[in-house]
Amino acid sequence: MTKKNQPETKDTVSNAEAWLKSNANIVFYFLLGVYTLFSFLYFNVKPSIAGDDSSYIISAINFLDSGRFPTYQGPLYPILLSLIISITGMNIVALKLTSTLFMIAFVIIFYRSFKDRISYISLFYTIALLSISNYFLFFSSQTFTEALFIMLQASLFLILFKNINDKDKKWKPAKREIIYLVSTTFLCTLMFLTRTIGFGAPLALVIFYLFQKNYQRATYTTVLFAIFLSLFFVVRTNIWDAPVKSGKQTSQLLNKDPYDASKGQESAVGFLVRFKDNSNQYLSKHFMRFIGVRSIKKNTQKPTITLILYALFILGFIIHYRKNNFLLFTGIYLAIMLGITFFSLQKLWDQYRLIIPFIPLILIFLSESVLAYGEKHKLKYVTKVFPLILLLSLALAAGKGIKTIDLTTLSKNIRGDKLAGYTPDWISYLTMAEYCHKNLKEDELVACRKPNMARIYGKGKKFHGIYRIPANEPDALIAYLKEREVSHIMLASLRKNPYAYTGQTINTIQRFMSVIVKKYPKSFKLVKKFGEHEPTYLFKIDYNVLTQENEK
Repeated sequence: MTKKNQPETKDTVSNAEAWLKSNANIVFYFLLGVYTLFSFLYFNVKPSIAGDDSSYIISAINFLDSGRFPTYQGPLYPILLSLIISITGMNIVALKLTSTLFMIAFVIIFYRSFKDRISYISLFYTIALLSISNYFLFFSSQTFTEALFIMLQASLFLILFKNINDKDKKWKPAKREIIYLVSTTFLCTLMFLTRTIGFGAPLALVIFYLFQKNYQRATYTTVLFAIFLSLFFVVRTNIWDAPVKSGKQTSQLLNKDPYDASKGQESAVGFLVRFKDNSNQYLSKHFMRFIGVRSIKKNTQKPTITLILYALFILGFIIHYRKNNFLLFTGIYLAIMLGITFFSLQKLWDQYRLIIPFIPLILIFLSESVLAYGEKHKLKYVTKVFPLILLLSLALAAGKGIKTIDLTTLSKNIRGDKLAGYTPDWISYLTMAEYCHKNLKEDELVACRKPNMARIYGKGKKFHGIYRIPANEPDALIAYLKEREVSHIMLASLRKNPYAYTGQTINTIQRFMSVIVKKYPKSFKLVKKFGEHEPTYLFKIDYNVLTQENEK
């Protein structure tokens, strides 16, 4: 339902819409205040155990210290973090606060993008949900790429929406048109350099222009994006000596198993299975958790819910196709971004953060689709009941989110207890990382499963990451360690399920060591142990024993 098409009958929707419209700025600033308040109530000064956030920090340090260009993940965010580190030093809180600023900026830009272009009910429901959702606010205090990406995404929508209804299909080298095309395409380039999924943004622009039969804009967007990317790769290759094909992320996504290339690459049927599985995971599970109707403890997937959401999406696309260009572009953008995500990701990732940038747009699009359908067919039960359903969603999300606020842990962290809030397995692990920094020589290298987290808590000491077993022969594994000058190994009890102790642990290091121990039982000497229930051990590799055994 758009601003210009309000129903004449006085029902719940029309009354709520009229009130929100007349008090729009007051409501927005109130919600912005709520968002800012909850950003700090949910603030987490510790690195996340997910690992990627610490990876960005380590990439930033490597870029700053040795000029090693970040190639595995989007380079823009680590480069930005390196600038912050060069000013503040290794200050985790300062790095996290940049995400807080990005997310607050997003809320402001998002509001300006959709204000007066969709119903205020949908707009304020979305902003209200974002302001109280612990799932969304989590990224206000994490060094993930989501905060920067979602701000750039909102900026793209703002500029596009200001020029979206230009009816002139003929190319005119007007200053305003040039600025518009350069701005939108440059933002698409920045999005791609922040997260690989960003390459879907220029694709969405081009498809939207084709829908509008604006072939000039489609052509120039394609050409400009190619130019910007070419300039980036030329500069990167010549200054940092990083070849175009140096990234590993694409090849990893093409593999059946991202950690074991020997299993081969995914087939066409495999990608379709990925789409089905990911649709169920991210829509019927993660999205429904986000709007408050599912518990985090329930991991079951509901294909029926997925089908209903897809049906609503298709219905909305049909409704908005000729009536609302803002929602038409939103639908095209979502179809491309979610399509790429669901087709490309292996099912095992199952991380809701991968769709977080698109959640606000999903909320807007689905809400508007329901309202528009109810208005078009004069369905009074929709216009009366739907706002109540939205309020129920807000109440459920707020209730579940408030329960996760942990001011006690936040207070302890601020007062200097860096381990407060971690589970026992991580306390053992991070304590060991700090021990390695204090007690091992600088040239003694420790292998472990989570090297970036270890390096942060090890005060910058380098650790070598082992994510898979590169061979099944003990001598090959010994050669692997020796070639990399690894002197010690950390064997941890990190939980597979971070939310509960089940006895199952991430056992990559254990399996790695067991292959060697079967042939060389005296190859590892225990140096230190932290923790009783979920301990972490530090072993020294005795290469002398290995040499003697081989000589025998």
